[in-house]
Amino acid sequence: MIVLTIYSNTFYASWHFDDEKNILKNEPLKINKLSWQTLKQTFFASVDGSKTIHRPIACLSFALNYYVGKDNVLGYHIVNLSIHLLASLFLFLFLYQTLNLPRLKARYGPYSYSISLLASVLWAINPVQIQAVSYIVQRMASMAGMFYIMSMYFYLKGRTAQHKPHQVIYFFLFLSAAILAFGSKENAAMLPISLLLFDLFMIQEISKENIKRNSIFLLLLVLIPLTLALVLRGPSTFSVTHLLSGYEIRTFTLTERLLTEPRIILFYISLLLYPMPHRLCILHDISISHSLVDPLTTIIAIIVIVAILCLAIMNSRKWPFVSYCVIFFFLNHLIESSVFPLELVFEHRNYIPSMLFFAPVAILLLRALQQFFNKRSMQVIISIFIILVLVGHGHSTFVRNVIWKTEEKLWIDAVDKNPKLPRPYHNLARYYGKIGYQEKEINLYQKSLALERSPHCITHHMTHYNLALAYFRMDQKEKAIEHLHKALEIAPGFSNAYINLGVLMMKQGKYGEAFDNFIKALTHDQDNVIAHNNLAFILLKIGRLEDALSESKKALALHKEDTRVFYHLGLIYTRKKQFSKAKHYLGLALKKRKKDIMTRLHMIELLYLKQDKELLHEFLAETLTIIPPEKLEAFIKNILANNIHMDESPDLQIILPLLGRGYLERSDILKKYGSDYLEMGKGN
Repeated sequence: MIVLTIYSNTFYASWHFDDEKNILKNEPLKINKLSWQTLKQTFFASVDGSKTIHRPIACLSFALNYYVGKDNVLGYHIVNLSIHLLASLFLFLFLYQTLNLPRLKARYGPYSYSISLLASVLWAINPVQIQAVSYIVQRMASMAGMFYIMSMYFYLKGRTAQHKPHQVIYFFLFLSAAILAFGSKENAAMLPISLLLFDLFMIQEISKENIKRNSIFLLLLVLIPLTLALVLRGPSTFSVTHLLSGYEIRTFTLTERLLTEPRIILFYISLLLYPMPHRLCILHDISISHSLVDPLTTIIAIIVIVAILCLAIMNSRKWPFVSYCVIFFFLNHLIESSVFPLELVFEHRNYIPSMLFFAPVAILLLRALQQFFNKRSMQVIISIFIILVLVGHGHSTFVRNVIWKTEEKLWIDAVDKNPKLPRPYHNLARYYGKIGYQEKEINLYQKSLALERSPHCITHHMTHYNLALAYFRMDQKEKAIEHLHKALEIAPGFSNAYINLGVLMMKQGKYGEAFDNFIKALTHDQDNVIAHNNLAFILLKIGRLEDALSESKKALALHKEDTRVFYHLGLIYTRKKQFSKAKHYLGLALKKRKKDIMTRLHMIELLYLKQDKELLHEFLAETLTIIPPEKLEAFIKNILANNIHMDESPDLQIILPLLGRGYLERSDILKKYGSDYLEMGKGN
C-alpha cells in the first residue's frame, strides 16, 4: 500500500527519452494480433537493427502492452508498478527465509520478520528506484530484478525443501525465473555467481574444503555471462575490436571508464543512503578520472572499495549474512560498471545491486532498539528516526515522481541541476522541436553547442545534426546544410548526416551531389535502408532502371515492410512497363498508407496504362471519396508549381483529365473541381 501510494502520481507520466526508439518507434513491438509469428518478432526488436535476440522477455511485455492499449501510457505504468510490487514481495520472502536458515536463525530468527519487512520497504520506497519504475523503458531493469529475486527465493526453497517432489517444483521455478531474468536484461547474468556465493555463505558455511569443492563450479559460472552475451548479442560481443569500437562514440576511454567507476559506485551508495530529490537526476555531472590521482578521489575510492570487500571477506564466517549483502552489491554492479562502453552513470543500475543493501541497515536499526531495551526514551528516539526515514524516503519519491510526469519537466530539472552539461539542453531542445516550439528548440541547441563536449554526454555532432533538421523544417536550407557539414567535421562517418545532405541536394535538383552523399552514407553504413532507398530514387530519376531496381531490392532485403521501398519499386516497375509487379508493390504501399495522395496518383496512372478500365473507375471513385477535394487540389497545384521534388510525379496529362471526369460524375458541389482539373489539363 505504501508503494502504491507514493507511485500513485505516475500512472499518466508521459513517454521519455529512450522510450521513443525502444518502444514507440520499434516496429516489431507494434502487434495487432496474438500469433506465434507476431510474438516471435518481438524477440528481435533491437533498436540497432542487428536482428539479434534483444531482451526478449521485456520486449514481449512491451508488445503485449501495445496490443492491449497501443501507446496509452496508463497500461505500461500499471505493469511497471506491478513488477516493482512483486519484486518487493519476493525480496521480503527471500530475506525472511534466509534469516531463518539454520546458520542464521539463532541470531536473526526472532527479528527476521521485522528485519525483512523494514529492509524490503526501505528498498521499495527509495527514490533511487524511480528510474527503474517510472521510466517506462527501464522495465528492462526492474523486470530483470523481479525475476532475479524470484529465482533466488525459489532456489533457497528448493535447496532447503525436505521432500523430493517439493525440490523438483522449486528448482523448476528457479530455472524458469532465471531464464526469464536473463531474457529481461543482460545484467541478470551475475545470478549464478550470486547463488553459488549465497549457498557457500549461508548454507554450506565458509571453509577451505567448501571453497575448494566449489571452485570449479565458480569458474564455470563465470563463463555464463560470456555465454549469454554470445547467445543474445552474437559472437562479435567477444571481440576486443568490437568492445573498443564502442568507445569511438564516447568521450572517455576504456581506462578512464575503469578508473571513474569506483567513484561512481561510492556515489551510488551515498544516493541510496541520502536520496533527496535535489541529488537525483536523469543525468549526473561526473568528472572523468584520467589517472589514479587525477582527481585524487579516484585512488581513495578504489582503496575504500577494496577495504570494504576485504572486511566483508575476512568477516564472512563471523557475519556471513552481512558479508554476503556487501559482496552482492558490488558483484551485481560488475557488468555495468566495468569494461563495457556504456554511459558512465544511471540511477536505474542500482535496482538489483541494492536489493540486499538495506538488510544490514535494518539489522543495525533493530539491534539499536534491542540494545536500549530498558531505555524507553532511546527506543522512542530510534523509532521516530525510522519513521522519519520511511516518511522522508516516501515523500521524496512522490515529489521526484512529479518531475517524471512530463519530458519537459524532466529535462528542465536536468538543466537546472547540471547547467554545464550540454546533453540536457540538447534533449530539452528535441522535446520542444517535437511539439513545434522551433524558436526554443534552436536556442537550446545553440546553448548546448556553446558548452564544451563533456564525458558521458551526447557529442556535438548530434546537436549540429538536429539543429540542421530544425532549420530544414523552417525551410532554411542553407543553414541546414551548414550544420550538416559541421556534424561531419566532428564525425566523418556519420551516415545520417550524408543522407540528409543527399535529401537536401535532391530537393534542389542536384542529383549528382545527392548521389555522391548517398554513396558516402553507404560506405559508412552498408545496411542503411534509407540510403539504399534514396539512391534507388536518384537512379530512377536519371533513367538507370536496373541499378535502381537493384538498390530497392537491397533495401527490401533489409526491411521487408518499408512502405517507401514498396512505393519506389512500384515506380520502377511502372517505368519498366512491368505493370503487374508495379501494381503489386503500389498496392503494398497503399496497405500501409491508404490515404497517401502521391501513391494513389501513381496507381491511377498505372491502371490507365494497364488498360484496366473497370478497376481504374473503382479505384478513382475510392480516391475521390477518401481524399478531401481541397487537399487533393492543393497537392496537384504543388506538383504543377514544381514544389515537390522528393517524389517522381505521375504524368499529369493522364491524371488531370481522369480527375476532372471523375469529379464531373459526382455531386453538383464537386463538379466545380472537375471543370478546374480539365482546365488545368489543357494548360499543362
